[in-house]
Amino acid sequence: MGPVAVGYAETTMQILAHYADEAIAASRLKPGAAILDVACGPGTLALMVAREASRSAWHRLLRPHARHFRQHVERTGLDNITIRHGDAQELPYADNTFDAAFSMFGLMFFPDRSKGFAEICRTLKPGGTIAVTSWAPVDRSPAMQMMFGAIRTINPSIPEPQKSIDTLENPDVFKQEMLDAGFRDVEIQKRHPVRLPVVSIPKFWDDMVKGSAPIRMMKKNMGEAAWKEKRSAGNRISGRTAD
Repeated sequence: MGPVAVGYAETTMQILAHYADEAIAASRLKPGAAILDVACGPGTLALMVAREASRSAWHRLLRPHARHFRQHVERTGLDNITIRHGDAQELPYADNTFDAAFSMFGLMFFPDRSKGFAEICRTLKPGGTIAVTSWAPVDRSPAMQMMFGAIRTINPSIPEPQKSIDTLENPDVFKQEMLDAGFRDVEIQKRHPVRLPVVSIPKFWDDMVKGSAPIRMMKKNMGEAAWKEKRSAGNRISGRTAD
């Protein structure tokens, strides 16, 4: 498994576990439910709900995460989890297969979100539920402001992130895309703030480096000496942004 996948599982997914808890609670899963998770990462949500499910299928785009997930499954001894790697815009499941579906900060990155939503809708049983999460605009996220402030200190040519009205950041777009895919009774919960367990600014930044492929690539291209110099400057800028 690659270093970014390992870092993502160790750091970022631990943070996202808070959101998985919220999504599971909102879905009101019944014992023995058949569950689908699309873009499941290293299986954080899967391992939370698998003991209550009759069958769970976890669809993954990246093979390194799938390997990490399988290692977790083997350690737990669960036998009701199926892990598949492939295009989540063309799911290999029959219509009306699952009682509930999830996509935690994954579907928002699909090249064709409409296909992603439609495929999940197709595989859900009548009356099935879905919980999909997306990042809020960066101007409403102190953690993201802190991270992008540090990144732009390292590479000022990177533009400041802009609010996008055409993505799932926009609750109106979010709701309409789900309705267009065939979902009914769509409810958009506009904000679920989570207090991140940030011990210190340098520790937060190091965790982001571990779990982010673009930042890891930036570090590799820059060289170790230049990276250390920029890291110190980035920590100072991030600290001011967080105030």
